Amino acid sequence: MHSADEDMQTSPPPAKRQRTSHCRKSESLIEQSQFWFADGDIVIGVEGQSWKIHRSKLMCSVIFADMLELPQPANIERMHGCPLVSLSHDSANDWLVVLTWMYQREKFNNQTVVFDTIAGALRLSNKYDIPDLRQWSMRQLFLRWPQDLTKMTYAAFPHAAEAICLARECNVPEILPASFYALSILRWSHLSEGGQSHLQLSPSDLRCFIVGREHLQDHLYAILTGTDERPGGHTTAICAGCENASRTWLSSSLKPDASSPYGVWLLRNLHLFVANGCPGLSLHHSRCDVNFRLRISGFVQDLHEAIPRYFMLRA
Repeated sequence: MHSADEDMQTSPPPAKRQRTSHCRKSESLIEQSQFWFADGDIVIGVEGQSWKIHRSKLMCSVIFADMLELPQPANIERMHGCPLVSLSHDSANDWLVVLTWMYQREKFNNQTVVFDTIAGALRLSNKYDIPDLRQWSMRQLFLRWPQDLTKMTYAAFPHAAEAICLARECNVPEILPASFYALSILRWSHLSEGGQSHLQLSPSDLRCFIVGREHLQDHLYAILTGTDERPGGHTTAICAGCENASRTWLSSSLKPDASSPYGVWLLRNLHLFVANGCPGLSLHHSRCDVNFRLRISGFVQDLHEAIPRYFMLRA
């Protein structure tokens, strides 16, 4: 079978141990009963596993649809009388995700969505151009790593480093600010990010992460000391007495819990102050109180705009 992708091998490589001079790769494939249909008309082989499925199901892929419309050579590799497509660089687990989506849509939609499912769906939908599955994958990623960083939740912390790698691999730059920011909040000394993030990130992304976290520390220091001199830094004047009181309150409110696996989630804390007020803070002058709340709102806006730049994701 002709292929538009180098991974779609229709001529198998020589077997490592040949019993005859014409040993075929299909002999080493294990038939998987879950997606092995008696009326299937094509066999997919991945990592030693094979599935006999229907060409019609593959038509959701632009790549496969184009490939299957081409005339087939007479000496095509076959298995159980069906054309065999060997996908040597794909993951069998990724294909199980896609086959479940193709054949068991209700089960797929009702399952608990884990990161490996999202990653597998995105990798193959991106590689083989499956628009509907890619859209599903993107929605799942945006739920965990939203573009509006004030909407980021605790769901952003698991697999943050893997999300960065996936975003680079599959060209989803929209989730990079949230995934980098989530990773920077986790305390690596607590192994809260799994203890493997430094191995998962590329050297360039590891540098982006380190630089970004340093910028965030500087940003917090500037807020707490009132030396908010960054470009675009927000200042709103209040009287000296209220200034001291507000700074003391900020230092106390933004102090991290030493036993927590999380450091200072600065953007979330500031956003909560804007939404819910500043509990425990009582300023002497109403005008100072109004200006301090405006200052907090400015902090939120400044930080939200700065985070992508801090991680060198935006000029």
